Amino acid sequence: MTARQCAFNLLLDFIRNDTFSNIALNNTLKKFEFSAADKSFITAIFYGVIEKQLLIDYQLTKHLRQPLKKLKPEVFVALRMGVYQILFMDKVPDGAAVNESVKLVKNNKSAFASSLVNAVLRNICKDGLLLPDNSEKRYLSVKHSVSQDIIDLWINCYGEDTTLNLLESLTHKAKTAIRVNTLKTNKTDLQKCLIEEGIICEDNPLTDDSLIISQSGDLSSVKSFKEGCFHIEDTAAQLAAQALSAKAGDRVLDVCAAPGGKAFTIAEIMRSGEIIACDIYEQRLELIKKNSKRLGIDFIKTVLQDGSKYNSDLGLFERVLCDVPCSGLGTISSKPEIRYKTKEQIAAFPDIQYGILNNSFKYLKSGGTVVYSTCTLNKSENEGVIQRFISSHNCKIISQKTYFPYIDKTDGFFIAVIKKNG
Repeated sequence: MTARQCAFNLLLDFIRNDTFSNIALNNTLKKFEFSAADKSFITAIFYGVIEKQLLIDYQLTKHLRQPLKKLKPEVFVALRMGVYQILFMDKVPDGAAVNESVKLVKNNKSAFASSLVNAVLRNICKDGLLLPDNSEKRYLSVKHSVSQDIIDLWINCYGEDTTLNLLESLTHKAKTAIRVNTLKTNKTDLQKCLIEEGIICEDNPLTDDSLIISQSGDLSSVKSFKEGCFHIEDTAAQLAAQALSAKAGDRVLDVCAAPGGKAFTIAEIMRSGEIIACDIYEQRLELIKKNSKRLGIDFIKTVLQDGSKYNSDLGLFERVLCDVPCSGLGTISSKPEIRYKTKEQIAAFPDIQYGILNNSFKYLKSGGTVVYSTCTLNKSENEGVIQRFISSHNCKIISQKTYFPYIDKTDGFFIAVIKKNG
């Protein structure tokens, strides 16, 4: 199977089955033995087409007579791939992009459309990138390939200037952050090991015991990862774990723990005590167990538990981390399908989040601390939930902060620290 055919299959499955892009790509690259160059090419086309989907489709509407929804999926995917290569992959000659796209429709039971694909893509080569007039409301949505609902939400929450900065920041993927496992090593020694293994890294200016990886291959394959010297975790997520201020001997509850990064950071800060890590999926709890073993952490206990349902058997805790399910609008740069969420898909989250936070508070001892966090940029899911909660509970806000990608060089994130009154 060629690299283009692999990317084609992934994109076809994506539009048919609404798969998670990162999981689909990772599983496919593990399944087939592609060269490093082919893996890079597949990744670039797969993520690129998803990231530029609205912009690509706008180009097609300008060169097709029939509505896009009437295209056979195989033809639609081949056209999208062709447009992406022509407009956004400088190293792919236009002629090759056209010819390979024609070949894809021929090889995937759509030879009837080969002339159409050839003509449309050649016209796009000639006309170049097209955009709506900047006076049109859809201009920003098309240019940045983000749903109008998200743009409207951001303008309402943060204003036009911040929204423009957020949209511009989506083209810059955040560098990978890792958390040093201080139970096994220290930052200086780990940095030395990583450099010896060919990994370029530097200090993380926002938090201690963390490094920023500026260039690397597969981090999970390096010796220091296998030996449990670090785990991969965005800086903002590390800051949420730190905000809990857990200390040795505490009982800590992580109500929505999988895949476990924050629990690991908390454990490395505590060094001893008890952490109960909950999730609603057994297979995700197995992932926590596996990585706890790799990191040498023996005081994390996993429990199959719905965060919205109270379980008195768990007891009470000094600290509770409530990192709730959310719309994920702060992680668009790494999960491109989030770009196209609608207001209807986003609207249900605040009630779910409030329910989980309300339930989590029941586990907290008097004087204890709960940290509420999301990886989204939406005041209804962030400040709105906190204000609703504070108004009906015996507690006080210690701090709350929103992290913006274009300012903090992290995922978009919200962290609120709440103390239960004695």
